[in-house]
Amino acid sequence: MKIEKYISLLLVLSFVACKQQEDTHHAAKENFVINRLIIINDKDEILMAKEQEVWASPAFLYSERQFVKESIDSLATAYGLTITSPQLHGQFSFKYDYQPYATLRNYYVAKYVSGTIKIPEPMEKVEWIPSAKAIEMNTVTAIKQITEQIINYPKVVWGGSFLVSHEGDAHPTKQVEAFYPLFEAVSD
Repeated sequence: MKIEKYISLLLVLSFVACKQQEDTHHAAKENFVINRLIIINDKDEILMAKEQEVWASPAFLYSERQFVKESIDSLATAYGLTITSPQLHGQFSFKYDYQPYATLRNYYVAKYVSGTIKIPEPMEKVEWIPSAKAIEMNTVTAIKQITEQIINYPKVVWGGSFLVSHEGDAHPTKQVEAFYPLFEAVSD
């Protein structure tokens, strides 16, 4: 009986440790950076990925020992794609009313060059979606608002701020600082 309890305890602890490693964003104890990449093809379609009922453009937590461009290229490669040099199109700050940290969210835009879409783990689905539909498809309100701003005004690098709340399983987000231009974007 003691061995069964011990094994059960080890399994639970292993699951918790794995879950914490998987979910770095929610387990964070200090400020961190998320980089999001909007990839646009020649048909004016945006690459969209679905994970746990959330649709958005690809993103990654900046945690590897890589330069930003290396990290973005690694992200594109994980999706099976080669892209043009990514251009910064936005930097947004997020605070949480339920956590002691803040995040910076950098948004980059790149053009698709070549490759066939791969579905990296833990994504469930990845596909090219026409820009207008892709903007609406974004499940997270802040991502939708930011993507729309960047797509509609591509010659500007945008800033803005958001407050994330916690209500049950939901994380409603409110824009607390209107979009403002940081500087003119570098054109391809």
